Amino acid sequence: MIIYNIEEHLTCYCYDSNDKPLIEVRKFKQMETGEISLSCHEIVFVLKGKLRFTMYNNQCQVVSNNHIILLPAHNKMFFKAIAGSMILILRLKEDIQLCQTFNLERLDRYIKSVEKTNIVSTIEINARLKPFAHSLINTWEDGLKCLYYFKAKITEFLILLRAYYSEDQLYCFFNSVLTSDTIFAESVRSKHLQYSTVNEFADAMNMTPQHFSRRFYNVFGEAPYGWMQREKAKLIYGEICRSKKPMKKIAEEYGFNVQPNFNRFCKMAFGMNPGEIRKKRKLV
Repeated sequence: MIIYNIEEHLTCYCYDSNDKPLIEVRKFKQMETGEISLSCHEIVFVLKGKLRFTMYNNQCQVVSNNHIILLPAHNKMFFKAIAGSMILILRLKEDIQLCQTFNLERLDRYIKSVEKTNIVSTIEINARLKPFAHSLINTWEDGLKCLYYFKAKITEFLILLRAYYSEDQLYCFFNSVLTSDTIFAESVRSKHLQYSTVNEFADAMNMTPQHFSRRFYNVFGEAPYGWMQREKAKLIYGEICRSKKPMKKIAEEYGFNVQPNFNRFCKMAFGMNPGEIRKKRKLV
């Protein structure tokens, strides 16, 4: 359909012209590949075809037609289109609120008998979400990219999730990002690569090291330094295995200004130096 007064629409300050708009439709040819760097949580509707998502910790998830996946923020991953595919992306740049009275902390408290994991889960697109998704594709292809409209549709999507999926389904879908303290957890996940010590991290969060460590343990269930090292190691491993970047560039990006220190880190974390890791992955 035709959008009236299109020039006014395109020049409006609410027009979402970002490289990564709040809502986006993308199409992929069979065997097409790419890398995704996630600055926020992304909801991906697979409306045609089949895609494989591989996180930098080598966790893989194949998502087929008529399913939705949540890609957690502050991660990097690769995708491969196993078949020609079309996806709809919703980027959640604000706190996830399933409705006015139901936030993720409430969902986190819902089931305490189920162990939390970092496994990325999918849910099937039901009879209420299907017309919602196709309507968004139609307006996107018409050229309706109003930021105000996008925000309203994301709110509608979250309300539809709350209304038409059970707490069990929602718990499994959001499991990888659930915590009892969402604001603190998201801040930690977004900033942890900036600091090499717990004291530096605590100071940046305006906390004493003791307070920071207690709050961290309450949310993540472990001490901060071990978690920081493991998360860095996962990202480095993925960079070495999946990207074609020179080792020197990877080392610099992760705070290793001296190559021998980077080699020692890899040896301690993976039992191999960077060159051995890349060579081994090429043989798999």
